[in-house]
Amino acid sequence: MDGRLFEAARTGNVVGLHQLLEEDPLQLHAIALVSGDTPLHIASMTGHLDFVKEMTRLMPGFACELNQDGFSPMHLAAANGYLEIVRELLKVDSNLCRLKGRERKTALHFAVVKGRVEVINELLSSCPESVEDVTIGGETVLHLAVMNYQFEAFEVMIEKLKQLSKESLLNWKDEGGNTVLHLATYTKQREVSD
Repeated sequence: MDGRLFEAARTGNVVGLHQLLEEDPLQLHAIALVSGDTPLHIASMTGHLDFVKEMTRLMPGFACELNQDGFSPMHLAAANGYLEIVRELLKVDSNLCRLKGRERKTALHFAVVKGRVEVINELLSSCPESVEDVTIGGETVLHLAVMNYQFEAFEVMIEKLKQLSKESLLNWKDEGGNTVLHLATYTKQREVSD
């Protein structure tokens, strides 16, 4: 990627983006041919909503691309807690919330690991079935919340499971045969078992 385009994405410079596209109108199409971070990845990671809006207008296909580390723009926005960017990406395709990246983790998994409660609520409102997605290690979002000491995220997930009649996920065993309660006991998290 042209360094100037990378810098425009990093700083959220939409005017700079358009100047670069005037110089080379095919620049974004050339980026689509190589793996790695797209300008949409960079803007989603750095929290530049206007740049994200413009990129999804120009190249909506970038929204579902995984970079060399196995992350989509949605993964990056969710992990960083950029709620408005998550909403913008969901407008492109509501199924982006179920896109599996590295270790088969979804954006919801990353939001839970980081305790991004607003993002968790948004993803579950848009895509309630994503609560059933498990990682390569068989961990549910509940497992990840406990493993990462994200008690508030855990509480939100429990409420959502009740609303969705999916309480059976509490008994889901990961690859190691551990349920959420096993993990809570191992890590001495009494809040989870109460």
